Amino acid sequence: MANFANASIPATEVRTIRSRNVEQEYSVSVALPYSYTSKSRRDYPVIYLTDANLYFGMVTDMTRAMHLCGRFPETIVVGIGYPMNEPIKEALKQFWARRSRDLTPNVDRKIEKELAADLKLRAVRTGGADNFLAFIKKELMPMIEADYHTRPNHRILAGHSFGGLFTLYALFRQPRLFTGYVACSPSLWYGNKTMFMYEESFAKRHRQLPVKLYVGIGGLEEGIKSQMVSDVYRFAALISSRKYKGLSLTKQIVENCDHCAASAPTFQAGLQAVLI
Repeated sequence: MANFANASIPATEVRTIRSRNVEQEYSVSVALPYSYTSKSRRDYPVIYLTDANLYFGMVTDMTRAMHLCGRFPETIVVGIGYPMNEPIKEALKQFWARRSRDLTPNVDRKIEKELAADLKLRAVRTGGADNFLAFIKKELMPMIEADYHTRPNHRILAGHSFGGLFTLYALFRQPRLFTGYVACSPSLWYGNKTMFMYEESFAKRHRQLPVKLYVGIGGLEEGIKSQMVSDVYRFAALISSRKYKGLSLTKQIVENCDHCAASAPTFQAGLQAVLI
């Protein structure tokens, strides 16, 4: 019988951070470009990625492969995930519960009850996006920018599903924190479509939005929770109608992809849209 060892991703490391803002321990995975250790110092754009437990490996390999043809820049990928110390079944339950807390902008009691029942947990919290964003801004970014060769004026935020929802929340709460926002299959249905209210409130107070924004979704996602594809069309139309100075908006519908299958093609297209 063959001997098996855990696979690893080259030129990566994992750091554990205890957040004061969230009172949560995070497992932060950092992928460095292959040129990082060369003698000539270079600074790199940084991709901050939510749901690292699901997507860090995929996005790291994807960005490295895209760079091979020369158009896509080398980047540092910072994946924000959760420790997986428990047996895998329990660890996955805690992962889904914690991301539901961190990535949602307001409390939704109905969703909390549904998630608790689905996960067979006593309770699941929602509405922690403000604290999670504070963790990224006040704790994680200063550490990354102190310890690595980064470009503070070239940061990207990327997420899928609730992560896509959080990306849009960060856009309206901290529009200058990142230069690019990649919202893949954003859960615009969440909280009685509260993100449309954030958009309307933001539009009343701003005329400029100098960022690159990508919003992508799978063509087969209509009817999941709500009309997700229709919501993306509506959201993109609203953003376009504001005529924000400096905004570059890319909207994409990936045909023949459901919610899960859309993650890879939308991450790939989204990162190209905001980094090239």
